[in-house]
Amino acid sequence: MFSDIIVPDSAIARQAEEFARSVSSDMLFNHVMRCYYFGELLAQQENSKVDRELMFLSSVLHDLGFTDAGRGENRFEIEGAHAARKFLLDHGVADDRAWKIWDNIALHTTDISLYKDEGSRILQFGILYDLVALPPEIKIDPRDVAEVVHRYPRLGFKQSFYELFHDELDRKQPYPHKFHFCSCIEHHRSGTLTQIIPEPQSLLNGAPFSE
Repeated sequence: MFSDIIVPDSAIARQAEEFARSVSSDMLFNHVMRCYYFGELLAQQENSKVDRELMFLSSVLHDLGFTDAGRGENRFEIEGAHAARKFLLDHGVADDRAWKIWDNIALHTTDISLYKDEGSRILQFGILYDLVALPPEIKIDPRDVAEVVHRYPRLGFKQSFYELFHDELDRKQPYPHKFHFCSCIEHHRSGTLTQIIPEPQSLLNGAPFSE
C-alpha cells in the first residue's frame, strides 16, 4: 500500500531529491518521483528486500539528461548518468555505489536492466509503469496508483515528455546513438522498422492515464 512506503531519509536521499527538484521542470520532477513510488509498490508485491536508498537515488536522478545539469554531446541517458555520478561523488557516496546508480540510469532506456539484479529490475518496472503502464499481467492497486498521481500530478506528461525527446534530437544532430545491429539490418532489407520499433508517441499515449 502507498501508506506503507517509507521514503529513505538519509542525507544523500534528501540532497538528491532537492537537486532533482531544483534542476527539473515540475512535470519532469513529478515523473521521477512517480517512478520511485511505482517501483516501491512493485517491490511490496514481491516482498523484495532491495536496497531502497539505491533505488530512490537511481529513480530521482534518472532523467538529469533532460536538464541543464546533464547537458552534453552524448545521448541523454549517458549524460544523465554522468551528472548523477558526479553529484553522488561530490556528496561523499562511495565510488562503487555511484557506479551502480550510473548503470541503472545509463541502461534505463533499454530492457537490459530487466535481466540484471533485483533492484535494477524493479526500478526499471517502476519507470515503465509511469511511461506505458507495463505489461497487463503486472498490476498495481488502482487506489495506490491514484494516490501516487494525486501526490505527483502528471501535468500533461504524455505530450510534454514526448517534446523533451524532440528537443533532445534537435540539440544533437546527427544523433549519437545507433539502433541495435539487427534493427539496422531489418531496416535496410525491408525499408521499415514499424514492426520492431513502434512509434514512440503511440506508446506513451497508450498508457492508461488521461495525460
